[in-house]
Amino acid sequence: MYYKIILHSFLALAFIFSSATAQEVSFSLTGINQFKIDGEANVRDWDADVTDATGTLELTGVNNFSISDLTADSFSSLTITIPVSGIDSDSRRLTNNLHDYLKKDDHPEITFRLTEISSVNQNSGKADITAKGTVNAAGVDKEITMNVEATVNSNGSITFSGAQDLLMTDFNIDPPTAVMGTVRARDEITILFDVTFSR
Repeated sequence: MYYKIILHSFLALAFIFSSATAQEVSFSLTGINQFKIDGEANVRDWDADVTDATGTLELTGVNNFSISDLTADSFSSLTITIPVSGIDSDSRRLTNNLHDYLKKDDHPEITFRLTEISSVNQNSGKADITAKGTVNAAGVDKEITMNVEATVNSNGSITFSGAQDLLMTDFNIDPPTAVMGTVRARDEITILFDVTFSR
């Protein structure tokens, strides 16, 4: 009987301890330090800023959070949503064209959803992350692999930065042309991002 009491007590403590260490902590996207689309054409380069975005990040077991605590198993989920209307450039015509090519009326949002963290490597107070996810733009899903740098800030927030190459044709978007086809955008674009998530 005595041993059963000890065993039950041990199991209860183990359950409480494991539940505490596995607790999920929620973060929200609170800072857009940089979020832009870079592209090229045969005449000149172009770019557009993402001025509006929301996101949620769920991490497991990070109550005492530092960069060394960040592992592949820490990530439960990550989603980012960008309203197409929140993409803006210096040119009203370019902005309108981007909204049209992204089919804003039928598909008003671009989304990214994390599917897997392949690796996390600590590097001089930062973490180099290889991640896989799904981008949905213009109603089309595209699986991508990303290389992302993560930094844990002094206030406990976490910043992700990097650059991701994509093709317009990945999303069934034909690279736009103008002036009777003499101006032609290249298929390749680059997404530059530096965003911060806070508890």
